This record gives sequence, C-alpha cells and structure tokens, in this order.
Amino acid sequence: MVIYGVNPVIEALRAGYPVLKVYIEDSFRHKEILERLKKERIKTVKVGRKKLTEISGTEKHQGIVAVVSPVEPVSFEELAERTVATNGCLLFLDRIEDPHNLGAIFRSADAFGITGIVIPKDRSVTITDTVVKASTGAVFYVPFSVVGSFRQSLFDFRECGGWLVGLESRGKDISNYKFPFPLGLVAGSEGKGISKPVKKILDDIVTIPMKGHVNSLNVSNAVAIGLYLISIQK
Repeated sequence: MVIYGVNPVIEALRAGYPVLKVYIEDSFRHKEILERLKKERIKTVKVGRKKLTEISGTEKHQGIVAVVSPVEPVSFEELAERTVATNGCLLFLDRIEDPHNLGAIFRSADAFGITGIVIPKDRSVTITDTVVKASTGAVFYVPFSVVGSFRQSLFDFRECGGWLVGLESRGKDISNYKFPFPLGLVAGSEGKGISKPVKKILDDIVTIPMKGHVNSLNVSNAVAIGLYLISIQK
C-alpha cells in the first residue's frame, strides 16, 4: 500500500507499522521523520516532486510517500470479545462508501477510545490510501474487522452480551440518552442511513437534535458527536 503526507507517514512510524520504503523530496526537512527513518534503517530514496506525484497519484503528498504493508483487519470475534470484556463501544458502519468519511470516522474512533470498527465486505469502502490520509494515520491504531454478513455480526455481538443502538433520524434525543454498555453503535450510509433490515435488529435509536435549516449531518460528523457523548459516559 502507498501512503502519502506527513501525518499518515509519521503515525505509521510511531505505531511501529511495517514501512518498507520511503520516497522524499530533496527539500524534505521534517526532523522526527528523518530521524526515525535513519534509526530504523528504512530504505529512503530522494526523488523529484514530479516522481512523488507519479507514485502517490496526487500533488498533495507534502514531499513524502511511503510504501507500507497493507493494513490488515482482525477477526470480528476478537473485537466483540474485547468490547464485552472492557465494557466498551464497538462501532458498526452500515455501507459507508466515501473514503474521506471512513477516514474521518477512524480519526474520531481513535480520539474517543473506541474498541474497534466493523465494516461489511460488500457495498462499503475498504482501507485505501485516501482513507489513510483522511484518518491522518488513525487506521494504524484503531483495529477493524471486515465481515461477510453485517446483520449476523450484529446478532453475534448481542449474543455476546452487547447492546445495539443506531444513530439515525427520528430517534431518542442523544443529548439526554444513557447508553448501555457493552455498546454497539450503528451508523448508516451517507445517503440512505441505516438499512431497514439492520434497523429491525437494533435495541434503540438515538438522534442528534438540530436547530438549523438543514436537517442532517455528514455521517462522519454525526459519528464524531455520538462517540464523544459515549466517551464521557464510559
């Protein structure tokens, strides 16, 4: 996998993630990154800006591109067991297709101490270089699982003792809601929200009250608010 930009690369290095090779511009001067590359003896090649753009596929590489091992998922069973054991929160994402939204959600999950993220195998964005960039490297810290049957994973989590609460319109006011733990927070796709088959499984639905003219939030913003409110109750 190719990642680019200062934050994703430095977080991969800090997390001890396998960085195989790094390309930097001649003028690149980030002290911590250069020191880590030297200390860990990671192969580093100086190239021109045009070459960096060619390798990364974008001009927004900030003078550094790295080749890293693919970000691998963990088993759903491991995430579910860890969530129950710690009385924590597991985030279930129902068909999130925008890589920028997924990256931003990883960033919020890391910020608010979420146990992990569950993503369906089909009709969902995977971990790409764009997701890594949007997450500013949070994908290297937040474990995630990719499941074949999203609905079955919800049933399995409940069987383990978890509660399932959806973040959706026309639910209970989230600002006054007392979340049950261990918690599975479910958020839906950008356009359609949580699918009807998934809604039928939920124990409850919460809504973020709004006072403006637009009656919906971007899914990554909504998830960030939800995770913050959950974190202060944990």
